Amino acid sequence: MKRFKSILVGVDLAEGDRHVVDTIPPSSLKAITRAIWLAKTNAAHLTFLNVLSPWAPNLDAETQLLVQEGHGQRTVRDHAKEVMAKLVQHANDEGVRADNRVVFGKSWMETIRQVIWKQHDLVIVGAKDASPTHPFSTGSHTVKLLRKCPCAVWVTKLPPEQKLRSVLVAHDLRPVGDEAMELGGAMAELHDAELHVLHAIEYPELDHVFPAPVSDEKAAEYRHEAEQKINDQLKQFKLSREAHIHFATRPPDFAIWHCIEQYDIDLLAMGTLGRSGISGMITGNTAERLLPLVPCSILAVKPSGFQSPVTLPHHHHP
Repeated sequence: MKRFKSILVGVDLAEGDRHVVDTIPPSSLKAITRAIWLAKTNAAHLTFLNVLSPWAPNLDAETQLLVQEGHGQRTVRDHAKEVMAKLVQHANDEGVRADNRVVFGKSWMETIRQVIWKQHDLVIVGAKDASPTHPFSTGSHTVKLLRKCPCAVWVTKLPPEQKLRSVLVAHDLRPVGDEAMELGGAMAELHDAELHVLHAIEYPELDHVFPAPVSDEKAAEYRHEAEQKINDQLKQFKLSREAHIHFATRPPDFAIWHCIEQYDIDLLAMGTLGRSGISGMITGNTAERLLPLVPCSILAVKPSGFQSPVTLPHHHHP
């Protein structure tokens, strides 16, 4: 299963008031470890990306790009490049082909530009352990990335050494759900993990404003068709144990949340739709309410043909 050819890893080197620290912060370490493992198993190419904020509020433009070191001066970018070069060396030692880029700008935007420019097929970033009061502001880097990035995005929350034991695919039975199924199933196969598939039942012929009761017969028929489709899709994976299919009649976000809690899920794979965020299963803001709360990692997939609102600048050079 060579699904990924080119993986981009977001490496955040800032901590506290420092733009670049020598020891990689834990959230980035999770992403790097996961990415190296995945690149190895997929024989994929890895790019490490560090985006430096172009300004610091307390410094004027001249002094902010210089950090005073015991052995003279070097720029923040020089420092970042040294740390990133070590990461490339580490990946090479693990048998993975890798390169790195250090750029200035907005983290989420530069990440997406890099994806469009180099046509990466997966982005892996670490979830920063945010404050409990504002776990994920909607303006946050991760939410913008999930909404606007044209390729799949994996937000890692597990400790780097922890193996994936269980994967949940939230499947809306639309094409983007099929994509989520393909990736989630592949991850379960790769990690030898238990696979759960959840479908929150929506009856397409109902008017959602005035829902009429669906006959038991109709409900059973719909459920049978859904089960058949999911079972057919499961055949493409070589799973070490039987997959579990769950149906829910409660709203999708509650159903997903419940499933994650009940089965101790490590990775949630789901489709996202358009620019409004995560849909089919979850529309608009529900995703943004759900994301910070779930304890597991999230792999979000875009529908084919998704156009990112982000564009490359005219003079885009490496």
